[in-house]
Amino acid sequence: MKTPRYVALEGDADQILDALTIDGAVLDEQLIFRQATPGLESRFADISPIGQTILDFIDGPEARKRLVEFCAAHQGRSITALPSRLDDEDTSLSNISVDNLTCGFVDVPLTRLRMVARISVLTALNDMPNGFLLRALPGSAISNRPEDNINRIDAQSRSSAHRILSQLSHAYWEDDLVSGEFLASEVWRTMRGVAVDAPVATFYADWNERIHPEDRPALSVYLRKLHQGQADFVPVIYRERHVDGHWMTILCKGAVVEWDANGAAVRIAGTDADITASHSAEEYTRQMAHLEQRWLIAAEYGQLGLWDNDEIAGTRYVSQTWRAMRGFGPDDTFDESYEALVERTHPDDRAALAEQIEAATNGKSDVVLLEYREKHCQGHWISILSRGRVISRDDQGRASRIIGIDTDITEIKASTEKIHRMSRRLELAIEATQVGIWDVDLSTRQMVWDARMMQIFGHDLLPGHIPIEKWEAALHPDDKQRVLSQTRDVVAGEIEFLDDYRIIRPDGTVRHIRARTTDVFDEDGRRSLIGVSWDVTADVEAADELRQAHALARERNDELERARAEMEYNALHDALTDLPNRRYLDEQLRKPFGPDHQFAVMHLDLDRFKQINDTLGHVTGDAVLRHVAGVMNGIVPKTATVARIGGDEFVVFFETAPRRELLVQIAELIVAELHVPFQANGQDCRIGASIGVALGRLRSKSSQEVFENADMALYEAKSSGRGRCVFFSEDMRIALKTKRVLADAVLGGLERDEFFCVYQPQFESGSLRLSGVEALVRWRRPDGTIELPSKFLGLAEELGVVNRIDQKVLSQVIADQENWKAMGLPVPRVSVNISARRIADPQLPQHLEELNIKPGQIAFELLETVFLDTPNPIITSNIAAIRSKGIEIEIDDFGTGHASIVGMLQLQPDRLKIDQQLIGPLVLGEKQGILVKSIIDIGRMHGIDIIAEGVETADHVRLLKQMGCHFLQGYGLGMPMPECDLRSRLKAGHWDFSAVA
Repeated sequence: MKTPRYVALEGDADQILDALTIDGAVLDEQLIFRQATPGLESRFADISPIGQTILDFIDGPEARKRLVEFCAAHQGRSITALPSRLDDEDTSLSNISVDNLTCGFVDVPLTRLRMVARISVLTALNDMPNGFLLRALPGSAISNRPEDNINRIDAQSRSSAHRILSQLSHAYWEDDLVSGEFLASEVWRTMRGVAVDAPVATFYADWNERIHPEDRPALSVYLRKLHQGQADFVPVIYRERHVDGHWMTILCKGAVVEWDANGAAVRIAGTDADITASHSAEEYTRQMAHLEQRWLIAAEYGQLGLWDNDEIAGTRYVSQTWRAMRGFGPDDTFDESYEALVERTHPDDRAALAEQIEAATNGKSDVVLLEYREKHCQGHWISILSRGRVISRDDQGRASRIIGIDTDITEIKASTEKIHRMSRRLELAIEATQVGIWDVDLSTRQMVWDARMMQIFGHDLLPGHIPIEKWEAALHPDDKQRVLSQTRDVVAGEIEFLDDYRIIRPDGTVRHIRARTTDVFDEDGRRSLIGVSWDVTADVEAADELRQAHALARERNDELERARAEMEYNALHDALTDLPNRRYLDEQLRKPFGPDHQFAVMHLDLDRFKQINDTLGHVTGDAVLRHVAGVMNGIVPKTATVARIGGDEFVVFFETAPRRELLVQIAELIVAELHVPFQANGQDCRIGASIGVALGRLRSKSSQEVFENADMALYEAKSSGRGRCVFFSEDMRIALKTKRVLADAVLGGLERDEFFCVYQPQFESGSLRLSGVEALVRWRRPDGTIELPSKFLGLAEELGVVNRIDQKVLSQVIADQENWKAMGLPVPRVSVNISARRIADPQLPQHLEELNIKPGQIAFELLETVFLDTPNPIITSNIAAIRSKGIEIEIDDFGTGHASIVGMLQLQPDRLKIDQQLIGPLVLGEKQGILVKSIIDIGRMHGIDIIAEGVETADHVRLLKQMGCHFLQGYGLGMPMPECDLRSRLKAGHWDFSAVA
């Protein structure tokens, strides 16, 4: 017979087990099973544990010994010495506590259940042992298999909530801050590579060590705020190491879901999402703007006057240097017309200017090279060297864009003119006998100079005899030996003297002299020399200046040539990777190919590049792009061209298309090599690539069309899973054309007011009385065809016109409600679907103010995805405005998306609509109703009405009524119908329920 003490224990056992959130059992002091949760008891299969000792189910003698020692330590005696009965001390639930901290606990493996159980002491207030509590460890407490939980359907609502959360497809987690227990769904484990049946406690114990060291401080601050209730639904992004070693990027959102009486957080819950694969071309645009700015600055400092005439855009750009050389300020306006240019050009140069412009414009030449004079704004003439190139032509071959540079060569022209003037002066000097004349009597060695010779040599002497030694002494030391040697040859009659040499005047100045001699014989036949000398110092200096001017001109010309070459190279190459760019590819395609020549294009786009840019920085992103360029150059044949045409987009151009098998081999090798982890800028990086391939013949396809085809194939590769290669097919173009035609039809339908709504009734589950109707949009096309929302709503979302469709439906509903009210027809409530774009529209509150909406007559149906992600302040504000207007909130298609239960509970909708995909299988068996019953339980627990969609049979009606569902909707109760048919049914007051009878 049981003592009162055991009776008290068994009487309170049910309440003790109901307080658990996981499977467990109550054991008496002799370790005999007295009570167990249905889920735990079902694990024993063919036998019941009640009345049996736990020692029979423990795996191994060591574990049994450990449990016996634990019990003995807490009772002061061995298990075998325990009395079969206890005294009559009265014990109730009010003085029973579960204590695994003060009294301790022991973990033991259970063989039959294939799980680990934790056993702790049940004590009375006098701290005397009163039995034991068995709880499954968290890693094995929640099953992701519905069949494991089938016997727990009637448990308390809290355990139902745990089951539904573990069966939904999110990475859900829950942390008990009091007990330290951590629960996680199957998706949470799978995301990290943890086995589904592995104990999550072991993995969670060293979780902090798996966090990236750079993210630990910020994550620690976030968790502290989360525990204090200061970070509900605030997202945090951090990196965590996967079980296989690579880094994942996690988006985590959590919230406090349970508080104690003192306001302290007891339990937090949340969801994790793997956002490693996320990636946008905004950085490339900034890089290009930066490079363009650097190029313009370099051009300005090089004094290059840049100009760009774009006839298609109707624009003309000139740089600040171009303006400055003509005297225009940065903000000065001037006439840019051709007539004004001719007017500013020197009359003698206008014909050459017209000829150059005519040749470039009409295709005779792609190069502009002209030297002409232009009038400065202050009135004087400047000399301009203009160099340019035709960049593009229109369909008629006329130049549509020309870019070039102007250089001010006025100073160079002045130097040339100076040289010419000096030459003319020398000629005049010669003509005016501005030379010194001298003669030498070879027999007497007497030399006679005229006055000019005296002047040239700097002597203040009268013309006449002068010692030859005086002339020899004036010779420059560096020239003396050469000149005297030549003089001896002249005296010997071997040569005539014609040479330049230097002299040093008495005042120390050095002059350059040019001399020429000829033999003269007198009547007696005596030979003498007569010569002329003139000071050519000015000529020598002019020649030096000319050489310097020529050198300067050559240097300037070299600079211009280098600048042109650099400009041309930069225009055809990517500055970051030094790969060719799109313009380079266009130049390649202008080569004279035959009409049947086939070429190929691979269009590659990187996967996860944006995530690297966002998390590791643009410097690392640039290093990744250079790595990609190196990989592709190492794989692609030298006969093909690898080019970068966008932020993370690359193109491989095959001038002659290889075999398809080779294209596939090259593409797959590129994808495989880029998938290999690597280091960039000291950071571990992992990327992927998707490739689209297109072939083309110049006879049938323009180059632009082939690139578009490759782009479509790339889009297909990314849409079908990324990390692969897809070849273009005409089906892709047909699909794109079909979508474009449908888009035009949708926009035309809005203009022609072709969209309208129909109504489907909703009924109370018990009485089948009308509880409301749902407004559903339809599209009546010009040929009378009625299109369902699945045909056009997704496209309307892409076109950005779904708000207009929402507004059309809402306006019709309000007008119909006014008519029903005037006719005395009762329609309790109309539900209207509101798109995610509409609920995020900042103008929504203003539009609602303009409508005459009566409180309680309208309900807005929102898809569950509207409130899943990061809290949007506009959506939050709009929902508050909706409620203030008396408009109710319903969550549509609940259970089919990735709903955040915590977020849904915070939103507190008036109703949840269970999607018909979950309602349809109800009639197939009890197992199919587990999820539906759990959703209904969650709704009832939080005061939320439930509407079941897709009710088609009497069994649906019966089962949903038994489960406690509030309202029913489906084809079995009422089809969507035009307003006139609904009005007739309302007047008749009769509904046809024969389909569910």
